[in-house]
Amino acid sequence: MTTKFFVPRADRRLGERYELVECLGDGSYGWVWRAQRLSDGALVAVKIPKAQGKRNEELAEGSPLVGQPSHPCVVDVHWMGRVPPEREWYAIEMEYFPSITLAQLLDRGEEGFVASYDKLLGVFEQVVEGCAHLHRVGMSHGDIKPQNILVSAERVKLTDFGSSVLPEDMYARTRENGGTILYSAPEIVGATLSTRDSSSRFLSDIYSLGVLLYHLVTARLPHDTLSQVARHVPFPRAREINSSVSQPLDDFIDRCLRLAPEDRWPSADAMLDAFRAVRRAQVQFTPTRALAVTRAPHEDWSTQAMLLVERGDYRDAELVARAEFESSRDAQAFLLMVQASYREGRYFDCIRDLESRTDVVEAQSSTGAELRRLALSAYLEVRQVDRARTFVAKCLTDAPDAPELLLKHASILALDAKYEAAAEQLMALHRRLPGKPAILRRLVAVFEQMRDTGKAAAFLRAYQKAVPDDPWAVSKAEQFRALGLT
Repeated sequence: MTTKFFVPRADRRLGERYELVECLGDGSYGWVWRAQRLSDGALVAVKIPKAQGKRNEELAEGSPLVGQPSHPCVVDVHWMGRVPPEREWYAIEMEYFPSITLAQLLDRGEEGFVASYDKLLGVFEQVVEGCAHLHRVGMSHGDIKPQNILVSAERVKLTDFGSSVLPEDMYARTRENGGTILYSAPEIVGATLSTRDSSSRFLSDIYSLGVLLYHLVTARLPHDTLSQVARHVPFPRAREINSSVSQPLDDFIDRCLRLAPEDRWPSADAMLDAFRAVRRAQVQFTPTRALAVTRAPHEDWSTQAMLLVERGDYRDAELVARAEFESSRDAQAFLLMVQASYREGRYFDCIRDLESRTDVVEAQSSTGAELRRLALSAYLEVRQVDRARTFVAKCLTDAPDAPELLLKHASILALDAKYEAAAEQLMALHRRLPGKPAILRRLVAVFEQMRDTGKAAAFLRAYQKAVPDDPWAVSKAEQFRALGLT
């Protein structure tokens, strides 16, 4: 099912679990409803993703939080899965937290948020506490910005984990929200890192926290456009814009916003410890002041293209990026251009453009590396195995240990009927990242091809534990039962 439209039933029931009360939001990712849980009458928030045709694990926003102890600065995630009995709609049940976003408060200016530094920095401290909690459970947030921070009286909570990923999953997930990009670290945009390990992903959150704090105390962002973020164009220090910022707070923000991830705070916990002393110093340094209204960033071609991508207007996004590339030869514009055609499913158009500018694709830069990965994905989509084989070798030269690339290499080995080699590589990945659904599913397939039905059935059972409601797994299990294998 690939429907993007959700219309409640006449009785406003969602399966056997919820009665829908009120639609709280309709975003690019999905709908959020205030709902009553039928089992106990509790009010909860239920998110219904629009991309219902995706596999369950791709829709599992914030899944590492399920079963974790509650944290006061993070919206609880209670349950997720296909809602019984029909199991048609995938839903994510979360804590219902009546609030407004920090972005809404900032947009109102002094009418919405008149704050002393103590109150302002208290809001930020809670955001850091929430981020530190996520890091402790092994996931980054990936999308820290005012729109994803909920405020109610003195309580602040992080929400919207659509970009949150476990470190080993980040290779297979891309950033889809154009509004996010001005809060992103340069390495996330693709300007500085050729490989992204778990620590760098956490350090990217620290950069985003620095952008948020810079925004709060200066009423502006360090950068106005995606291109500036990617190049880490020099920007004024916070104290240069707002003289009421103390030197300790200015130095704290500067460390968050360093270009090299290793030069930032080493962890969210370390950042939190340092910030508490900085907060005390700032309160002693300056009198109460009103928080200024954020000026609107200048919208350049990159911001315009990313917003079009967010809305699903891939053709228009491609046209904007293509016009920029033709006038400036900006490699970031070329990357956005071919990403847009790829995401619309026009793989041959994407390949045509990539093959027309091999100089850009072969550039020894992180943008070149991103283009080589995109070329690999496009060739696999159209089953041009020879070209995919060439590009997987190039990509593995760029990032030898990237799980996404090793998975694709295993797929190519299987397409070449080199099943034993594929199985060996997948088993190595499984030992490194046990229980990952994408690896387990491929192990089922490759052992089926090798006629090793015992191992295929064993990995299918492991896959079903990880993704219990996957229709593919249910169908495969029925086939195995018919053969007497389970």
